[in-house]
Amino acid sequence: MNTPIKLAFLILCIALTTTALVVPVKRDAVTPEHEKAVAGICSVVQDKSLCSITLKTVPSNDPNVLVRHLATGAETSVKKGLKFLSGIKPKYKGNAFATACITSCEKQLNNALEDFSDFWKAAGKDINSMANNYFTCKKKMTSIFNYQSSCLDDIYDKPLLKEVQGGIGLGKKMSGESVDVFAGMDKVFNTLNIKTKLNQKDTDSLLPPPLSFYYY
Repeated sequence: MNTPIKLAFLILCIALTTTALVVPVKRDAVTPEHEKAVAGICSVVQDKSLCSITLKTVPSNDPNVLVRHLATGAETSVKKGLKFLSGIKPKYKGNAFATACITSCEKQLNNALEDFSDFWKAAGKDINSMANNYFTCKKKMTSIFNYQSSCLDDIYDKPLLKEVQGGIGLGKKMSGESVDVFAGMDKVFNTLNIKTKLNQKDTDSLLPPPLSFYYY
């Protein structure tokens, strides 16, 4: 092989190697289908930017997976909020009001976690189970959001409120987004052409039985 041919061959090898290195790995999360699913879900929430940031890296265009990811993010934030409250509590040991507020918030967030347990049971494993228990899922998520809101509403000391809000505020925002999604689930289903019907009746197993249960 003469020198010009060797040189051409070397250049070709370098070009092919470079091309192989710079071609990005294809990711499901950036497909048009994924973008459409994220846009459909985020269209019903107030903070569309936070919703998009939360969902854009999820490697799935399945609405069921995306909706659950929002709820999972909210639950994780609640757990982090509890850890945060536990961390700041010692420095307020001599402040009865602050200690009472933090203790109350811990109770509220623990109640929210209990509701998350009920939420996941109702949501089941797929979009059909979530739709069949739609009203219950929406009710539980609203309750979770309300627990977080109550925690902050009870703090009227501005410096303390700012500190606590900085530690649990993201969890409240994430729960609020999930509440928005369930409130606008009809629109989401229509946008994404999901034909499954949403059950508007409460399927909560903790509900008392109907009056007819007590009579023969």
